[in-house]
Amino acid sequence: MALRVHAALLFVQLAFAALPVTAKLIFATVSPFALAWVRVLGGALFFGALLRWRGGPQIPRPDLLRIAGCGLLGMAANQLLYLGGLERTGAINASVLVTTIPVFTLLFAVASGRQVLRRAETLGVALAFAGVLSLVGVERAQLGRSFLGDAMIVLNCASYAAFLVLVRSLSTRYGSLPTVAIGFAAASIAVAPFGAPSVPTLAHASSLTWLLIAYVVAIPTCASYLINTWALAHATSSQVAIYIYLQPVVGVALAAIVLGEPVDWRVVASVVTVLLGISLVVWRPSAFDPSLPESEG
Repeated sequence: MALRVHAALLFVQLAFAALPVTAKLIFATVSPFALAWVRVLGGALFFGALLRWRGGPQIPRPDLLRIAGCGLLGMAANQLLYLGGLERTGAINASVLVTTIPVFTLLFAVASGRQVLRRAETLGVALAFAGVLSLVGVERAQLGRSFLGDAMIVLNCASYAAFLVLVRSLSTRYGSLPTVAIGFAAASIAVAPFGAPSVPTLAHASSLTWLLIAYVVAIPTCASYLINTWALAHATSSQVAIYIYLQPVVGVALAAIVLGEPVDWRVVASVVTVLLGISLVVWRPSAFDPSLPESEG
């Protein structure tokens, strides 16, 4: 991959790494489903206006429906399940469970014939996963304490992984902007029945909360989705997904710098293991074969 692709994926994970803390602060007065609707609605308006200004290719109706379907997975289900699950489970649990996205992504990519499973990639995913489990302290995770929230996070991981795999060929064919714009438009409609009843909670939001909501819409939503979808046109699905392992690594770094939390040998060993796992996946010749059949789903 080119250096700019790595830089783009790094930016996306830095933005997503700050999302759980920001969302938890917002949840003090605002419903997670209301925040989910604000995110997808803000994304739909932003990308719709950008697409109208820049213009885009003519997309056949079948592919238009495919992109909308991807939006239901990667934007609607992703937002509802992640934010709803985050409210119901702890930060440690969420940190552990979110690392299943690359596992789901690799499995979906292999099952659909879009990617060939290589031993180095399998080892890379396993190493990175083990590093994250050590980093977040998996022995402290209590999966039975908030089963519903945990289940929602896992389902969110599966839906986002399916989105990464299915949207790749469409993004390559039509460009990242039209793909994201149509996806968010479909998601804003799908999330409305869940978010609209919770909109009154926004009336209790303080100025600081609105500032945090604006950040969530602008950075982890609009900027990150556009950049991540662009990266999918220049990297394999599993290469994009493997960067998710950087989220807890960045979280530890921020805690050490901002909060003064100690960094011991376990943290250092975990970070090294995560980075080694990433290197085995992203710095290996792409297993994606462009001659393979495109998605029909």
